[in-house]
Amino acid sequence: MQRNGNQRSRIRRAAVATAAAAAVMGSFLLVAQTAPQSREIVFVPRKIDGPVHDPANFSYWYGPFSECASVADFNRDGKLDIAAGRHLYLAPDWRKISDFRDGAETNGPETDNNSEFAMDVNQDGWPDVVSSGWMRMRGVYWYENPGKEWFASGDKTRWKAHRIHSALSLEGVIHGNIAGRGDHDILVNHWALVKGQGLTWLEHLDRAPWFREHVLGPEGEGHGNGLGDINGDGRNDIVTPTGWWENPPRAAEDKWIWHPDYKFEGGPASHPILVYDVNGDGWNDIIIGASHTYGLAWLEQSVSGGKRTFTHHWLDTDFGGFHTMAMGDLDGDGRPDLVTGKRLFPHHGRDIGEFDPLFLFWYRIHPGGRWERHPLSYSHLPWYPTVDTGNPPPNYAIGAGMKLNVADMDGDGRLDVVATGKSGLYILYNKGYPSKKREKNLLPDELNYPSWIPWDTSRAQPGVQGFVSLFNSKDLSGWQRAAHWTVEDGVIALKNRTDRQEHNDNYLWSEKQYGDFVLDLEFKAIEGTNSGIFLRTSDMKDPVQTGIEVQVAWYASGRPASKGSLGGLYDLVAPGWIPFRANDWNRYTILCRGSQVTVLLNGEMTAEADLNQWTEARKNPDGTANKFTRPLKDFARRGYIGLQDHGTPVWYRNIRIRTLD
Repeated sequence: MQRNGNQRSRIRRAAVATAAAAAVMGSFLLVAQTAPQSREIVFVPRKIDGPVHDPANFSYWYGPFSECASVADFNRDGKLDIAAGRHLYLAPDWRKISDFRDGAETNGPETDNNSEFAMDVNQDGWPDVVSSGWMRMRGVYWYENPGKEWFASGDKTRWKAHRIHSALSLEGVIHGNIAGRGDHDILVNHWALVKGQGLTWLEHLDRAPWFREHVLGPEGEGHGNGLGDINGDGRNDIVTPTGWWENPPRAAEDKWIWHPDYKFEGGPASHPILVYDVNGDGWNDIIIGASHTYGLAWLEQSVSGGKRTFTHHWLDTDFGGFHTMAMGDLDGDGRPDLVTGKRLFPHHGRDIGEFDPLFLFWYRIHPGGRWERHPLSYSHLPWYPTVDTGNPPPNYAIGAGMKLNVADMDGDGRLDVVATGKSGLYILYNKGYPSKKREKNLLPDELNYPSWIPWDTSRAQPGVQGFVSLFNSKDLSGWQRAAHWTVEDGVIALKNRTDRQEHNDNYLWSEKQYGDFVLDLEFKAIEGTNSGIFLRTSDMKDPVQTGIEVQVAWYASGRPASKGSLGGLYDLVAPGWIPFRANDWNRYTILCRGSQVTVLLNGEMTAEADLNQWTEARKNPDGTANKFTRPLKDFARRGYIGLQDHGTPVWYRNIRIRTLD
């Protein structure tokens, strides 16, 4: 990893100057400057894993976490899985198997894994992992997939490690067809020239030890390299930031030829450097990014009179940190697109631009060399940790890391993007272009909102249609009468109870049963009050085990909230907060629809639950115990509404309901 901080300002100025000159000369600029943008493809991000933000234990939202990932069907079940550093994630639910291999150790804010990919090294039909590291590993290893029994059994011994290269300044590895027998050869990248070390590639063999090392020489040694056919002879050459190595007819035996035909102007280069015919003239060009400064460029190859030249074109100079890139046909037009982005904190805050916005872009390459830049993700990072922005640690700050993968992860025929960096592992699912047709409305019905009052078009004013009073403010009509419950001054009162005992035989029950509804009422509690509103109770003789209680109680400000507090669902969900009006009337609005129960206290949501998540008796989804002898998913979705007698005074008024059945 190069740390040439002294030259970065000069490089940025040179990049901007070159871009300006190119504009005057009519060079290819982003089509955003010359033509309307095309419709955007929808990419839906899913976070698979990431670091826990726990500064006390030296773990932050920005890592450490593996900056590379491999994609392959590791367990051969027909679905693409992901390996990222020491962790394996199995599709389709991305079940995590931790520490499945050695290497990729944490080293301060870094993870010793600067490149990895999947390939079947020993030709046994099971994809292995090849990985490199520059800190503790100091080399390249392949990790042997143990096969079917390992995935089927509970024995999670680590995959066997095999060293295949040693180096002091290792930047990464890529694989491809170098020797002419398939894409299992490996090109090694060293970020700096070290005495006794040269540009190296590893020839894949058909028997153990599986690789033979070839050293070409010191030329081209530097941050970033890649593979591609430069001279059109059908063989993959090696491209570097300062020239290219010509692959001879017999790569493992003949002498390679060094061609210093160009020099990248942006300093340390991306890994990999890509080779592709950008302008469609029949000669492959070079796509290269500035990995630790600003700029993304392509080097246009021209051949005239037997002389080969490369013209430097800047594509982007407003962004930096293009440490890695990949290609794939994201838009389905039959031509590969470029995917790249910013690496998050590559040198722990010491690079210029490290606190710039974090981004992932894809570029459509049009015939003739026009480019379009499209966003995959864009995050305005806070200046962390020296400036207090008042923002919480970001959760979806997606970076390019040191390796991008483009693959169809969900089998829908569209290529997705797998990005991993210090902030976590993400899949950006390609959903194609948005439809212009009227789609099925997946939003919840307006009736799901407890505050919704339909518009009365006949009177051109808000109406109150749909609500029916459950209390006429005069007597207990509509309720199954119970002792000690009275009506005074338009209020239902239970005021002669002081024994603080639970009287399950003396609840005030509605005459009718209700399924899906919005219940709206007011209550008043004094110090010591303990009551509750029971919902969908199927057995009035056993309300505690057949109904759900919204707690009604006095609440002293500052007291910690629990699953028994006002505003919560008793023994199920604690209130997020409790906007209680002491010595005054308070209002509950309660929604029951299907498995969803939502509670609003004085207009603020305090608790919600999906009863289908309560799948075990006496156990909440968070692992805590509850009192229910049956899982709540099996509770009746229709029943009586009840006001609890718990031996303390309580008052209710303005009780109304709107059914949603």
